[in-house]
Amino acid sequence: MDDEDYSRRKGVADEPHWQEFVQGLGGGELVAPLIKRQGVKNADFLFRQARVVAELKVLETEFLDTEGIRQKVVDAFSRYAGTDPEDDQGLRLRHELIRILKAPLQRIVNKANRQIKETKQELGLVGWRGIIIIVNDGFRGLPPDLVMGLIASILDGKNYSSTDGFIYQTNHYVELADNPYAVLLWAPQYDPKADDDLVDFVNDLGRNWRKFSEAKDGPYDYSGEHETLDLEGALVVTGPLRQRRYTGDL
Repeated sequence: MDDEDYSRRKGVADEPHWQEFVQGLGGGELVAPLIKRQGVKNADFLFRQARVVAELKVLETEFLDTEGIRQKVVDAFSRYAGTDPEDDQGLRLRHELIRILKAPLQRIVNKANRQIKETKQELGLVGWRGIIIIVNDGFRGLPPDLVMGLIASILDGKNYSSTDGFIYQTNHYVELADNPYAVLLWAPQYDPKADDDLVDFVNDLGRNWRKFSEAKDGPYDYSGEHETLDLEGALVVTGPLRQRRYTGDL
């Protein structure tokens, strides 16, 4: 990780590549050509074999420019200069960041859930599951666990009956406390009632995404897969050197 500045690199997790992936290695199709009626707020992707409807949301385009969120976050960090929102001393900063981010994130989740719901209704997809794919394509100001925790708390706090889980994906590199490599995250989370086959589908989708992205951008130095992922202490890569000491074994 010290040999190259991974803060200057990014992955291929954007809308055009996702569309290409889904129609190829992902084994799905685009929803838009299937919608004949005007005015339907449809989701993006459909996976027939898995009976899954998925909506893609990219934070850079649908989040950062909402009500000056980027500047509000910058101002918050300025007021608490030198404070890490992951440390005990950073609780005030963390709470302020949560207050700033929760409303726009909730609007994104609400919209995605509605798009999944309308797609199911319009195409008669009874019993199908819904997944929100949230790609962080440039919002580097916050640690991954804070963003992911906010999304999870939003989905837990209201009846999002059309959504059975979400995938949090970074298009920028992240350092983990127990991993010496800079990594691109693929981190799913599910409704407690989600079936095992939905988990299997998302895991297989992630493996295929890794193959797709490595063909476009790789091969990567590290392509590990874990049953659970501890994001405590995870940080966005900001330069050629780690921000925190690696705690694992080499």
